[in-house]
Amino acid sequence: MHFENSLKSFLASFEPYATRYFARKIESCEKYPLLIHQFYKDLSDFTVGGKKLRAYLVWLGYRLWKVTKRQRNKVGEGIKEILPIALAYELLHSFLLIHDDIIDQSDSRRGKLTIHKRYEKFFGKHYGLSQAIILGDIACFEAFSLVANSDFSESQKVDCQKKLIFTLLETGYGEALDIEYSYREATFEAIWQMMQAKTAKYSFVGPLTLGATLSEASKSQLGSLDKFGLLVGTAFQLQDDFLGVFGNERRLGKSILSDISEGKNTVLIYKTREMTRSQNKRELERLWGKKDAKMADLKKIRQIIISSGAFDWNQAQKKKLVGEAKVHIQKITEELSLRQILSQLADFVIERES
Repeated sequence: MHFENSLKSFLASFEPYATRYFARKIESCEKYPLLIHQFYKDLSDFTVGGKKLRAYLVWLGYRLWKVTKRQRNKVGEGIKEILPIALAYELLHSFLLIHDDIIDQSDSRRGKLTIHKRYEKFFGKHYGLSQAIILGDIACFEAFSLVANSDFSESQKVDCQKKLIFTLLETGYGEALDIEYSYREATFEAIWQMMQAKTAKYSFVGPLTLGATLSEASKSQLGSLDKFGLLVGTAFQLQDDFLGVFGNERRLGKSILSDISEGKNTVLIYKTREMTRSQNKRELERLWGKKDAKMADLKKIRQIIISSGAFDWNQAQKKKLVGEAKVHIQKITEELSLRQILSQLADFVIERES
């Protein structure tokens, strides 16, 4: 089975499950004022409308060991018990994104208004920010509720909650450092560590090993999956940094100028500063972090990144990380079809355009 077919197989079960879940939540809120009813409508739209990659990785991590080969070849078999956990992880993703959009002062996500901008139109900026923070919190609470009410054993639920808490803490530390490094200089090692905490562990290591833990994978298998996830997740963030400057705004569904105006101290920008000549370096410092940046500024920054050699460095580093990740696949599973899925997943993260 190919990665794309595997993802489609997952979505064929996950999307109807998530839709039914939110329909029940909306119905259960009828006794509350309309605002709460609207919260769940917006949360449903925000969560089900995403790529659902992290939910898929929970499912994939679970299937790597739990489901028999016969069942793997049948769409939807042997996965029902993991769907609440997959949705829980996706709700945590919504929680983090809603808050991240506030931190980044973003107006759009996936081609739509961010949550705080949706609510701002009613009673102003403070109201919008406040309600978005609360809605993000509710998404987090609902995630842990899904775990608590799942069909796994009590000990498995405790293990799951511990893993989610650890992942959220790591993500929180990474987000705090990401903000910090936009205001002061940081070493390459510090930015790399921040990137792995904020993205690699939360987007890949967390969901993959969560699913695998619930399928009772061995410590050795979990160790190999952890290494694979960290390498692929790091490549994923390097591609995110690349798309933040060289991406297509329509495909990204958000402003291509946001990274510039925020002055994000990404690995790509660090390497550009390190590798560029003095005249271009001064121009880069003038433009990066410019609050009213325009497309003309972006074009200049692109030219500086390319001429410095940082563009080629980024491309080579992503391929290197993916190559190193693939070495661990043989230790994760002996099944050829699953090895193929993991290998194609690794390629996907650096070939994607959004």
